[in-house]
Amino acid sequence: MEISLDSIPDSMKEALNKAVEIIKTSKKPMAISHIDADGITAMAIVVFLLERAGHSPTWQNIHQLNSDTIFEVRDLAREHKPDLMIFSDLGTGQIQLIKEYLENEPYIRHIIILDHHLPPKNPSLTKGPFKSNKILEINPSNHDLSGSYDVSGAGVSFLLAYSLSTENADLSELAIVGASGDLQAYYGKGFVGVNEEIIKIGEYSGFIRVDKDLTFFGINTRPLPQLLEYATDPYLPGITGDRDACYKFYNDLSIPLKDDLDRWRIWMDLCQEEKQQIIQALVSHILQFYENPRIASGIVGNIITLPRRPERTEMRSAKEFSTLLNACGRNRRADVGVKICLGDVDALREGITLLQQHRANLASALRRLETDGYDETESMYIVNDPETPDTIIGIIIGMAQGSRIIPVDKPVIGVSTNTSDDGPRVKISGRAKKSLVKRGLNLKEVFSTASTLVNESAEEKVAEAGGHPMAAGAFVHEDYLDEFLELVSVEIRRTVK
Repeated sequence: MEISLDSIPDSMKEALNKAVEIIKTSKKPMAISHIDADGITAMAIVVFLLERAGHSPTWQNIHQLNSDTIFEVRDLAREHKPDLMIFSDLGTGQIQLIKEYLENEPYIRHIIILDHHLPPKNPSLTKGPFKSNKILEINPSNHDLSGSYDVSGAGVSFLLAYSLSTENADLSELAIVGASGDLQAYYGKGFVGVNEEIIKIGEYSGFIRVDKDLTFFGINTRPLPQLLEYATDPYLPGITGDRDACYKFYNDLSIPLKDDLDRWRIWMDLCQEEKQQIIQALVSHILQFYENPRIASGIVGNIITLPRRPERTEMRSAKEFSTLLNACGRNRRADVGVKICLGDVDALREGITLLQQHRANLASALRRLETDGYDETESMYIVNDPETPDTIIGIIIGMAQGSRIIPVDKPVIGVSTNTSDDGPRVKISGRAKKSLVKRGLNLKEVFSTASTLVNESAEEKVAEAGGHPMAAGAFVHEDYLDEFLELVSVEIRRTVK
């Protein structure tokens, strides 16, 4: 039995089928993708589908596709001379760059873009999937689907793999790991749209299981005390960050913390009665500090488990798997993350080391934030940390709001001068809660508008932006940082009702 993708419009299916035809006639493909969990899983899916179609692709993950890195991509293409280039989890916002610097390379016959980011407001671009004779774009936004909730970059790549062959159903688990890393689960509903149908494909084929369980991060790996000590969604006043309080919490419930072999118990070791006992105590605790009852009820929800992955490992949970891959990418080793997805055991060991390093970097940055504080304006909070790398500044400001170090009533903007290219550019990251998006905020549009206005003021391209309503990023020349932030502030005040 095949699971049909009913939520996909016919126009998108036609574009996917055209991409399948291109892949079948290609001789030498190359793939380029992003470095986050969504980009890493998207790349792995593309590599799998190409290899299963008989190809040996060249591939590389990049931090950004912009006016600087496009030359690196072109140099790589000139070295390997692919007849097909596939961009996954990026490319939509850079079609003009692709047209200018890659389309005219004589060896390239086709370019496929598999992206989910919002297209730029550019009336000069051709409507429909074909942006030129060579460029085919597949993006949910062009087919009345949301790239924020319906499907991620990895999901779009999976749709192509599944269109190529339904035997690629196993790749559904990577698609949902990517969607988890991209925070696509809709608050209160879980995964919706195409993501929900991808889950059904994974469930039917035995690669995905959906359980109703505790939504805290680490239920497959963290010892019980650490499960609560590091809890930030929601933040548990009097428990989060206090290990002694965590021990007392379990002791009061008479929950043993170690098993008969003296190993620390994890959440998945508990019987249903113990789980229910802990959940009831957590709900009672949360209701003492939060007025909104949905915060308490939200600690139980649909958990995506990957049953064919090893137990008590980061790969067992879609959420934890995505964090492992993010750690690889944010430490500039996205290649390790892709190899983990491809089944490389040595890469997994290296990935665990990178995850430990990643957690240490995050903890250090959060301690600096707690010590140094942040700035507040009428419309936003600003974190300016020259020591935090640009690859994790977005994660830091998101964690800071999740742990209530920074309030959630305004968007938070992170500024990092610690960029990988060591040039005059500054990385700006923005994060906002869904409640602000419901009031009209769209950080992607805010950053894009600010970038356009700064570029007009400078009479040259000094800023580039992209992202989603709740999470966006930009690179800005350091000389225009203050002007950019002021424009961001103006746009936030203008749009939030």
